[in-house]
Amino acid sequence: MKDFTGEMINLSYYIDFTSDDEEEKLTYEDCVVGLEQILPAGVYASHDEIKDKRSKELIDTIFQTPVNIELPANNASPIRVQLFSIVKGGKIHIYIPVHARYHRAKKGGGTVRNIIPSPELYVMCSDKRLDVCDFPADGPENNFCKKDVSKELCPWKQIPATMVTDTLFLDVPIGNIDHYYMVAWGTTVVIVVGSLYLLKTIHRYKVDTEKKIRKKLKT
Repeated sequence: MKDFTGEMINLSYYIDFTSDDEEEKLTYEDCVVGLEQILPAGVYASHDEIKDKRSKELIDTIFQTPVNIELPANNASPIRVQLFSIVKGGKIHIYIPVHARYHRAKKGGGTVRNIIPSPELYVMCSDKRLDVCDFPADGPENNFCKKDVSKELCPWKQIPATMVTDTLFLDVPIGNIDHYYMVAWGTTVVIVVGSLYLLKTIHRYKVDTEKKIRKKLKT
């Protein structure tokens, strides 16, 4: 996945719970799925934009990290966002719009790669059908439950998932500081020339207006 700063792309998730075993196929049906995605510092998502442009199957989004869309990549922190959907037909398909942040220029320019790690997958079923399943007690920390709730009592169960796509990344072009003085001089010339032209136009308009007023007074 490649992108350029400022452009919007959709980060898509397609999860298939189906199986050849009919009983296992129905295990996750109508359960709530929670995805926890970490976005690197060079990438951001906006809660308002997700609300306006999200997929229909995405029922809720919670940002666990404050988001400042104005920050450049070197001043930003990774974003932890949780996405929620419901399993229908043994599958879910959701997406969120994301953007690349501005990256600091460097000598030689080029591009910088932002790696998007794989999300963690959690499932919660209202009838607690997953409580009979054997989940390891010494697994990773469950970020969907409160700190004072044990993993055994937590309704959210982390499900192992296999990624079938390559590692996602965004290549963002960055400025070349070797061109700094050339760009600075060029910008200065444009500003000076534009200002002089504007002053000349204002002066000409003022002179023409005064001439018209004098003609009217004479008549």
